[in-house]
Amino acid sequence: MNEDRAASRRFLATLFAAAFLVRILALVALGAWRVPVGSSAWDWGHEPACIASALLDGRGYSDPWGHGSGATSWLTPPFPVLLAGLLKLCGGVGSSCDLALDVLQSLVSAANCVALVALGHALGSARAGRLAGWLFALYPIAISNCVQLVWDTTLVAAALTGVLLLLARLRDDARGSLRAGLAFGALLLLNPAPLGLIPIVAWHVARRARAKGLALFFGCAFAVCAPWLLRNQLVLGAFSLRPNFGVELRIGNHADATGRPQPFLYHPSHVARELELYRELGEVAYARENTERAMHWIRSDPRAFVALCAKRVMLFWLGETPTSDARRAPGVAPASDPASWIKFVAYAAVGLAGLAGLAASGWTRDARLIAGGVLLLFGAPYYLSHVSERYRFPIDPLLVLLAAQLALRLGQRWRARSRP
Repeated sequence: MNEDRAASRRFLATLFAAAFLVRILALVALGAWRVPVGSSAWDWGHEPACIASALLDGRGYSDPWGHGSGATSWLTPPFPVLLAGLLKLCGGVGSSCDLALDVLQSLVSAANCVALVALGHALGSARAGRLAGWLFALYPIAISNCVQLVWDTTLVAAALTGVLLLLARLRDDARGSLRAGLAFGALLLLNPAPLGLIPIVAWHVARRARAKGLALFFGCAFAVCAPWLLRNQLVLGAFSLRPNFGVELRIGNHADATGRPQPFLYHPSHVARELELYRELGEVAYARENTERAMHWIRSDPRAFVALCAKRVMLFWLGETPTSDARRAPGVAPASDPASWIKFVAYAAVGLAGLAGLAASGWTRDARLIAGGVLLLFGAPYYLSHVSERYRFPIDPLLVLLAAQLALRLGQRWRARSRP
C-alpha cells in the first residue's frame, strides 16, 4: 500500500513538473510575455488591468476601460486584485509583470492536470483521469490560455475542476457540504459565469447530502459572495455579482451580428456615444437599457435571432475554421497561420470527443448527469449573447476527461475485436 502511494505521488509530481515545463517552454518560444514599452493598462490586459490600475491609483474599484468612468462591478474582484498586486510588485505594466502572471497561470494550469487525475479517480475511472492529466498537459488551448492571455480563464478552469472534484466526493456529512459550498462560492466570486450551473449542482447536492447539506452548501456559497453583493447594492444599487449581461446581450444581437463579440460597434470601451450613455445612466441602468435594445431587435426579427443562436452553439463547440475566421493577428490571416489551424483542430476535437465521451463514459448515472448538466448549462448565456473560444475553456478540463474515457473505451473495443 505504501509503495502504491509513493508511486502515485511520483506520477503526480512528474505530471505537474512536465506540464509546467511545457508551458514555460511555450512561453519562451512564443515570447508572449514581452510587452511593448509604453503600453497602457488597456493595451496589456483590457478591463481587468484597467480596474487593477485604478485600485493602485487610489481610485477604488472603478474605470474598466481607462476612461475615468467611475465605480464598477463589470468584473468580480479576485482577478483584478491579483493583477493589482502584480503591478505593484513589478512596477507597473511591462514585461516583468506579464512574465510573473504567465508563470503563475502556468502553475495553476499544471495543478489542473493533477486535479483531473483526482477527478477521474473520484468518478470511478482512474485510468481516464491519468490519461486526461497528460492530455491536458499537452492541450494547445490550455497552454495558449496561460501564456498568452491576460484574463481569469485559466484560474476559472482550475477552480471549476476543483469544485467538480469536491462534488464528486460529496457525501452526507456537514464538513463536505461546507467545503464544497465555500469552493462554489469562491468560484462564483472569481467569475459568475458558472451561475447557470446552480440547477444541476443543487440537484446533485440534494441527492448526496440531503436537505441539510443543501442548505449548508448554498449558505456557505452565499456567505463568500455576500460582501461583494452588498458592496454593489450600496455603491451601484444592484444586489448582483455582475449586472452587465444586458450589455453582452446587446453586443451579440443586432442586424450586423456574427455570433462573435463586436465591441467596435456597441461597446463603451470602443464607442464614444455608448461611453457617454454609460456615464449618463450609470452602469446598472445602462445594462437595463441595453437589455431593452437587445430585446427590441430580438422581437423584431426572431428568425435571425434563432439563426444566430444556432451559429453561437456551433462556435461554442467547434470554433470557427481559419478559412472563415475574419479576425487577424498583426499582418497574418488565420487561413495562412499554422497556429490558427492547431488551435481550431484541438478545440473542435476536444469538443466533439468530449460530447461523444459523455455518451460512452460508462460512469454511474449520477456522474453522467452532473457532467452532462455542466456541459449543457455552462454555455447557455453565450448561446444567447456571443461566443469567443476562451468562453468554453472553463469546461475544457471536463471535456478532456470525457475524451480520455472515450479513447480508453474505443481502445478496449478495438483490442476485443482484434483477439482471435
